[in-house]
Amino acid sequence: MHLAGVVLFLHIAVAIVAFAMAGVLHTALQVIGRARRVEEIRTWGAVAHRLEPLLPLMALALLVLGAWLVHLGEHTDDQFRFTTGWVLTAIVTVVAVEAVGGIMLKPRGEKLSALIEAAPDGDLPEDLRRAARDPMFWDIAHLTTFGFLGVVFIMAAKPDGVWAAVFPVVGAVLGVVLSRWQQRGLPAYDATAPSVPGPRVHADGEASRTH
Repeated sequence: MHLAGVVLFLHIAVAIVAFAMAGVLHTALQVIGRARRVEEIRTWGAVAHRLEPLLPLMALALLVLGAWLVHLGEHTDDQFRFTTGWVLTAIVTVVAVEAVGGIMLKPRGEKLSALIEAAPDGDLPEDLRRAARDPMFWDIAHLTTFGFLGVVFIMAAKPDGVWAAVFPVVGAVLGVVLSRWQQRGLPAYDATAPSVPGPRVHADGEASRTH
């Protein structure tokens, strides 16, 4: 067993965990964006609020482990270095994606979490609904996830020259396209329409709905 193999395992494990966390956050975004009542989203809001600060730490771990792999790779048959095209592209993409996430996602995520926490039970307030369906929030969330996916591809395929830069860009574009498609699929929201109440359970155990 070689040190490079252990570091590669840790690098892959962190990437898997990071994508799993991103999957939970994207699910939370879907649930919150489609909800009509505050009670439906409190748990998802709490989960997202706890996971979001961990993503930059995962990105930092990926950078550190990736740099370690490159250092070890200089002394193996692979002979890749920090100046190798695909390595440099991966580093720049991860840093850029994290910068965009910190600048554009973090404040929007904190605002959404605060609105969910402060909102009383009942129909979604208009400001909470707008924050949950903020197009920029959705676009950047998808852009960062699919940008990272492009990084994973170039690390696996190790494309030469300018081709290395193509895949993170294509991933980011696909992410935004998917975001817009999902936003178009959100149910229409009519603030004047009464919400559908949940079932009431009588003392005899029979459930009924208020008409």
